[in-house]
Amino acid sequence: MHSRKHPSQSNKLEVVMSEEPIENTIGSNLRQTSTANGSSEETKTLLPIHVGAAAAAHPPPPTQAKKIGTALFYASSSLGVIFANKVVLSSFKFPSVQTLALLQFTSTTLALKVASILGYVDLLPISLKGIKSILPLSTCYLLNILTGLSATQNLSLPMMVLLRRASILMTMLLEKWMLNSQPSKTVQLSVGLMLGGALVAALGDLSFNLIGYIVIFFNDLFTALNGVILKRTSEEYKKSKMTVLYLNSLLSAIGVSIVMIFVPGEVERVLNFNLWSNSSFVTYLLFASLMGSVLNLAIFLCTSTNSALTTTVVGCLKNVLTSYMGMFVGGDYIFSWLNFLGINISIAGSLIYARATFRGR
Repeated sequence: MHSRKHPSQSNKLEVVMSEEPIENTIGSNLRQTSTANGSSEETKTLLPIHVGAAAAAHPPPPTQAKKIGTALFYASSSLGVIFANKVVLSSFKFPSVQTLALLQFTSTTLALKVASILGYVDLLPISLKGIKSILPLSTCYLLNILTGLSATQNLSLPMMVLLRRASILMTMLLEKWMLNSQPSKTVQLSVGLMLGGALVAALGDLSFNLIGYIVIFFNDLFTALNGVILKRTSEEYKKSKMTVLYLNSLLSAIGVSIVMIFVPGEVERVLNFNLWSNSSFVTYLLFASLMGSVLNLAIFLCTSTNSALTTTVVGCLKNVLTSYMGMFVGGDYIFSWLNFLGINISIAGSLIYARATFRGR
């Protein structure tokens, strides 16, 4: 059943970059695929129902309530993943980023496969040629998620969100070099404010963690590469967001399993973790694992009901909440006035970026 674009979902508005923290970087790949292909080109809806040919050819436009509802669903799902990851890795001090990533990859892969079998989504046939085509993207995607979760473990959420914004600058530079793309002056100004605020905040970061800063730098790099490589992926797979997400999750699950097997002591650390009998920890771990799939569903619904543009802007605004609420989650944020000033300068840049993105300039 083909969905028809609503007039508000104009292709004239293109989103160049995504200003997202690691909610679960699984979700960022689906969002970037949506952005690279306009509002929504998925060939199946999430409702596998049998309808008449006329209804299938001319589906009614989504109501305003549905548009708002899907946007709120995306924002709340994203916040849920961010805070669940933070609680598992920082509050409960779960030692294995790889295990959490494996659980998230596996839940997403299984959810998409089951949805495909039931007719909810359409996955393209998997071939060796297709795997070779998407392997560079999947490798970057895996490294993106592992470094993102490690940053979540080693940094407070406000600082992680701020330092993640460097990925926008890296994306701008990579797109200029590889795709000959030039962002607008307003976008450049907003990025300057975001990075300037991040620098001020870093100078006042009383919980400074060198490992966290190094990891977030590489995460920014892999995030930027992920978006740029996606735009150079074969057109066949770019037209099916769910197939890209399925292949990335499947290949990443295999890759992280191999890493866990060959890293000395990794499996033992997980098995010997002393909170497996703690029901609160197990609940949060399951929630963090399953919310990856829920987030991908939320991104898909928000993008197909509204537009990729709306999804990006909602992500920017949601980061404002993450910055403030994250001060009280994880127990690793230490307040200082200089740090707080930098956070607010960066948030101002984020709001300007959201406004510029929404206006398409």
